[in-house]
Amino acid sequence: MLTVKRIKKRFGGNVCRQCINKTYHIHLRHKNCIYALPFPALCQCCREMKNIVTGLRFSGYLITITK
Repeated sequence: MLTVKRIKKRFGGNVCRQCINKTYHIHLRHKNCIYALPFPALCQCCREMKNIVTGLRFSGYLITITK
């Protein structure tokens, strides 16, 4: 199962949902993620200002269970 702790360890910090989807070939949606703040921050992967994922909801964990 893929966890946010594993994701942050791989990228070394803040990462957006699009980079997680692209890297792990999963399809997380906005409603599957918990975000840091109501405003964007710098994503460590794509180097763009985006909303940063800090956790996954139960539906997000179900999507990542095979990864």
